[in-house]
Amino acid sequence: MIKFSEYSKNLFAKLVAEGFEPIRGLGGNVISSETQIIGLVNLTGSMWRSVIIINANMMSSAAYENGVKQKMDAYFEGLLKEYGKKNIVVLNIFVSESPSDYIDFLSQDNFEFDRPIMNAYWEAGLYDGSLSVGKNSPDKIGNLKNIVLDSLNASHELNANFEMDVIYEEALSERPKLTEKGGPAPTLTYILIIINMLISATVFIGGDNAFMIAMGFGALFPQFVEQGEHYRLFSYMFLHADFMHLLNNCFSLYIFGSRAERFYGWPKMMIIYFAAGIFAGIVSTLLVPNPTIGASGAVFGLLGAILALAFKSKADIVGLNYPTIVVLTGISLALGFIRPEVNNHAHVGGLVAGFVLGLILIKTGALGKKADSFEN
Repeated sequence: MIKFSEYSKNLFAKLVAEGFEPIRGLGGNVISSETQIIGLVNLTGSMWRSVIIINANMMSSAAYENGVKQKMDAYFEGLLKEYGKKNIVVLNIFVSESPSDYIDFLSQDNFEFDRPIMNAYWEAGLYDGSLSVGKNSPDKIGNLKNIVLDSLNASHELNANFEMDVIYEEALSERPKLTEKGGPAPTLTYILIIINMLISATVFIGGDNAFMIAMGFGALFPQFVEQGEHYRLFSYMFLHADFMHLLNNCFSLYIFGSRAERFYGWPKMMIIYFAAGIFAGIVSTLLVPNPTIGASGAVFGLLGAILALAFKSKADIVGLNYPTIVVLTGISLALGFIRPEVNNHAHVGGLVAGFVLGLILIKTGALGKKADSFEN
């Protein structure tokens, strides 16, 4: 049978590799059979998560419920207030080498989903390899269930004491790194924004003749493209209908372009931008009979590339994580379907092209914020 120290060491390492940080000052710096509690927290993403490992054979359920739980709740309340966050999911895992008195505790409905601190309760029975879920507690919290179960398969080791700092440093090497390829400033992003502004301003100056000027500059007319004017699949990306159209695309270009340039580098970012824009133009030509202008197809390509980066790395991409980017993508596409003047076919085409190119060109990794230390 695997021992508490071996199981906790393995679980601790897997969580660190997933981006969790240890809560310093909680439970000491050594993992052993005498350790009562170990805490880790992941402060990335829209929903923060924490895992608290309790030695069920060293701490009674009464001691946990009447002492430790209250102190941990106070700690998380302070953490939420400090960072201005609203919620955190705390998974309390009772690890037992033999049947413990936590059976009665798990049978109670202790999970409260509508509170800032949402405590869930599981028990890992090392003596029989079981995982018990508390009444009404969620049995799926991200990929934590797989990590908890995989840790039951940890190899037996002669050493029963493990230095937490050593385990932490070894586990850090298991985190893939997001290598920054761009320079200190998103130069290409700025250049693209300036070009869009200059060309679009030239069209705006035309007033009543703006339509003819846009056509001359290369608006995407399907019939002209079919007649051989393929350059319009490129030129239409720099034209805009009005100032708000230009402002919206330039703002989105900065948000996603600066991140794509930072982590893909400017050459790959340029490939993604123009390839996605051209592909969006092709989709539009095939499916939309009306003329099209705007950088949104190319910008959606950058969004797709950032979505691919977050999908592969599960990292916080300078304040944007995978769930947030998925929500942004869904909202952007939904708004396109609601507004009839928006060419959503081009948006979808650019998004798909950017996502596929992003997967091809990607360098993945994980980022995280350090947790504050626990103070009794």
